[in-house]
Amino acid sequence: MNRYSLAKRCFAEALGTAWLVLMGVGTAVISGTVPWVGVTGVAIAFGLSLLTAAYTFGSISGCHINPAVTIGFWVAKQFSFRDVLPYIGSQILGGIWGTTILFLICMGKPGFTTADFGSNGVEIHSPGNYSWWACALAEFIVTCGFVLLILSVTSSPALKLSAPIPIGLGLTLAHLILIPVTNASVNPVRSLATAIFTQDWALADLWIFIVFPILGGVLAGMVARWLQEPDI
Repeated sequence: MNRYSLAKRCFAEALGTAWLVLMGVGTAVISGTVPWVGVTGVAIAFGLSLLTAAYTFGSISGCHINPAVTIGFWVAKQFSFRDVLPYIGSQILGGIWGTTILFLICMGKPGFTTADFGSNGVEIHSPGNYSWWACALAEFIVTCGFVLLILSVTSSPALKLSAPIPIGLGLTLAHLILIPVTNASVNPVRSLATAIFTQDWALADLWIFIVFPILGGVLAGMVARWLQEPDI
């Protein structure tokens, strides 16, 4: 039984998600055009954001900060169904906190618009002009692998204490491949939080970045559940 109340765990989820979105998307929006940052720097920023959030909030809430992860844990029978919706609601709230803070910071720069606010997109709004189905496939497969990594390292007593390190590296790796394709989601809340500021095309494409990462999380949960079931 978790020794922390649901209220505390949900607040930790909101804070962790706000931190991930502010630092990850913030690096893309504010520093992404700096020559020495670029795609690699943004990918590292997302990985470090998750790693630091996991060390800060992991012992309280598990630091899912991603609906695909929460659903993956539930499908793998490592998380209670009654906590799924409260966690996801808290993640959505935290994501909006993060982008709101980022928006207020960016408003201090003359000429700032939300037309380029780190939103995820397909086709002409994909950084590499990838088709919608290629973007959907990429998000599905990469999210599945990422969630499977989380489910694996957190279920191992030997790896649990150091789990934030491979998880942070996993998110960095995910962003290295996905930024040129979709601007990298792997997290429906991250996509929603930026889309509500960009609006227009970002909201039209949003369903892809909700449906396919969640499907990836579901598949990861199914695979983890099967792999971790003892044969004897």
